[in-house]
Amino acid sequence: MRADRTGDDLLYEILLTSGFPLTTQVERLDVTGKTVYSIASGALLICLDHALTLESIRGIAAIKPERVVCLDEGFAGNDQLKANAVQIFKTQGVTSFKTV
Repeated sequence: MRADRTGDDLLYEILLTSGFPLTTQVERLDVTGKTVYSIASGALLICLDHALTLESIRGIAAIKPERVVCLDEGFAGNDQLKANAVQIFKTQGVTSFKTV
């Protein structure tokens, strides 16, 4: 993420590139101590946290969103956590999981 960009800048960029208009309802949730944004009543969940855990991934998946976007930095180079996230989301019916 560029130093001059805020979390809100990135949030709305993801919102637009995911096909949602700026008028879409955005709700801020606390999931296991991580801030997660629920877009259009859970159709898309966006987590911009820099320190994801297996517990937070499971908490996000438990909401059963259609799509999930997380910061790549949130996995801190932990490929095993990222692989686990892919499997957990797939098991919960998430149709698309991306990192930015």
